[in-house]
Amino acid sequence: MGERGMPRVSIVVCTKDRPDELVKALVSIRASDDVARAAEIVVVEEADAPRSIPGVRYIHLPRENRGVGYARNVGVKAATGEIVVFIDDDCEAEKGWAEALVRPLCEEAEVIGVAGAVLVRDCNLIGYTENILGFPGGGLRFVHQAEGRIVPTRHLTTCNCAYRRRVVLEVGGFIEEAKFAGEDSILAERVTERGRCVYVPSAIVYHRPRGRYRAIFQWFIRRGQSEIVCVRKRAMDAPSLWFLVRGSWTLRGIIFAALCLYWPRLVVWVPAGVVLYGVVQLWRTRFALAYPIHRMAWWLVPFVKITMDIGNELGRWKELIGHERSTSPRISGS
Repeated sequence: MGERGMPRVSIVVCTKDRPDELVKALVSIRASDDVARAAEIVVVEEADAPRSIPGVRYIHLPRENRGVGYARNVGVKAATGEIVVFIDDDCEAEKGWAEALVRPLCEEAEVIGVAGAVLVRDCNLIGYTENILGFPGGGLRFVHQAEGRIVPTRHLTTCNCAYRRRVVLEVGGFIEEAKFAGEDSILAERVTERGRCVYVPSAIVYHRPRGRYRAIFQWFIRRGQSEIVCVRKRAMDAPSLWFLVRGSWTLRGIIFAALCLYWPRLVVWVPAGVVLYGVVQLWRTRFALAYPIHRMAWWLVPFVKITMDIGNELGRWKELIGHERSTSPRISGS
């Protein structure tokens, strides 16, 4: 880019208990291109005590567990750039990342948000399977669908995206109730209602995957909790409720149990149903066969997907039950 009048860029990185990963992220950011080297980097860290990190604007947050949405709002308010870029502390930027990400914002006035590609590398097969399934940030699926082109999007994730700072402030920033995840999806919804956002497949970051079934399961419990928080934030509108119903394994189980009461022999078809589920998941992700490394992990898709689904459902119930208990009136004894 390098032209006079180019908007100032601020890169916000929020971190907690990942000092080694943060160092790698910062090194990769500065090494990506001239835009990143010239940018202001704002590091917001929740920690026991503040520390010194050369070359960045460092903001210390006390350990109050106020969540990543709060931390990102702090970063946005502290940033001085007209364009604010987000990347996670467990990501590493590819060469040319920052320039590719902010270019549409510099060249097209109507563009107010840009999402980049999120891939994985040097991980096990489970990690590549997560990426096939679109986690995080759309993963391999978004890259494949874009076919190398800049395309419109409504999905922007803070592990790799950029916004016009004024727009983020105008829509109220990130919601702070969703402490585990989902705050970026609501921000994306609010921003895309105001203007055009695009996906740039050449703006690549590599995200550290979970890589283990247990870690994926725990991650999706948190995602399920955040889904319920986000639905409440949307005032339980029809699309949000339909999203919950459509993906509910509890509802599917109730329907199946009811059918079995009328047709008991239906139970013998359970194994066939399990096989069909696996086949459907493999068919939906067959695009992964075009990518040599991901191809080796493709057969794991049904196993990782069911782990995600069950974790997500348990997280939803955990949040619903916890919220019900916290809001139920308490009757004190006489």
